[in-house]
Amino acid sequence: MRFIDTHCHINSDPLRADVSAVVSRAREAGVGYMLTVGSDLATSAEAVAVAHAHEGEGVYAAVGVHPHDAKTVPDGFPFPEELSKLAEDPRVVAIGEPGLDYHYDHSPRDVQRDVFRRHVQWALNIGKPLVIHVRDAMADALKLLEEGPFDVSKIPLVFHCYAGGLQYLNAMKDLDAYLSIGGPVTWPKNQELREVASRIPENRLFCETDSPWLTPKPHRGKPNEPAYVRFVYEEIAKSRGVSVEALAKTVDANAARLFGWSPLYV
Repeated sequence: MRFIDTHCHINSDPLRADVSAVVSRAREAGVGYMLTVGSDLATSAEAVAVAHAHEGEGVYAAVGVHPHDAKTVPDGFPFPEELSKLAEDPRVVAIGEPGLDYHYDHSPRDVQRDVFRRHVQWALNIGKPLVIHVRDAMADALKLLEEGPFDVSKIPLVFHCYAGGLQYLNAMKDLDAYLSIGGPVTWPKNQELREVASRIPENRLFCETDSPWLTPKPHRGKPNEPAYVRFVYEEIAKSRGVSVEALAKTVDANAARLFGWSPLYV
């Protein structure tokens, strides 16, 4: 069995303390690819460095600024040259993870929206997928994507750790967006998320850990890591009424198509 973790942060504490061991455990657990994602300039640079250090072990990178850190981004487009140049690296397969987070509001909402718009344009300019973070802000995120001034139909969108529930599932389908489901799908009280996972179109489904956060059962209470992504696959496979291997092949095909790497299953 081969798995893909389409969103992790092995470039963040506490995983960064021994990335080689984290990657080794993931490989032993059958994880063939890991996409490690930046949240600001420093962690984006670290994501690229980690991807190069583990080039033969399936690690790739996404670079960008998380909405929590949007307040750190200077005004105006393009982004600072150092960040923009990271996206040119061949190990970078996506821009991520901008978006809106109204749950914590670590950055002012107007700043979050401005930086999100700039990420959309950046991704369009360089032709790479956009990995999006949205928490308690789906209505505003959809409004921003609809209003432009860009045409988001020309860019692949990934809503990572999708938290829009059944309420926004049709809107996601209208956007033809990829939806990535993480560890919370294994938590006992998240029946709606399991229902969502059962309804996502087959060609738009991803599985992730968002490690070191959102640890799935049976490891809740410990830092999450890519090796645990199989628990997400098992729960989603159960929800969809398919085998874990069938789901693994589906996610593999989707990720290879979007990120341009070689499929694990041929």
